[in-house]
Amino acid sequence: MAYRKIKPIIREVLLRHMDGLTVSDLIVQTGIDDRQLRRALVDMDDVYIDRWYTARHQRPAQAVYCIVKIPDDWPRPEKEPNEKRTYNSRFR
Repeated sequence: MAYRKIKPIIREVLLRHMDGLTVSDLIVQTGIDDRQLRRALVDMDDVYIDRWYTARHQRPAQAVYCIVKIPDDWPRPEKEPNEKRTYNSRFR
């Protein structure tokens, strides 16, 4: 599956499950490869880890991912923060 098509699919599934889903749940729901799914989750600005799910039998904890609904008129951050510009102008 093309990488640019993965993010809208993940958003749609997470919006249906507002309580959040683990990576294994997302794989079952979407059918997306594990590696591509994890990469897309890291790149998405509107997805965050809400909590950690600890299962029985000494399995490692799993992150539960949730999504934030971002309004259309939300301002985007600047490409370079003001602090970085100030630092660069003074010390470089």
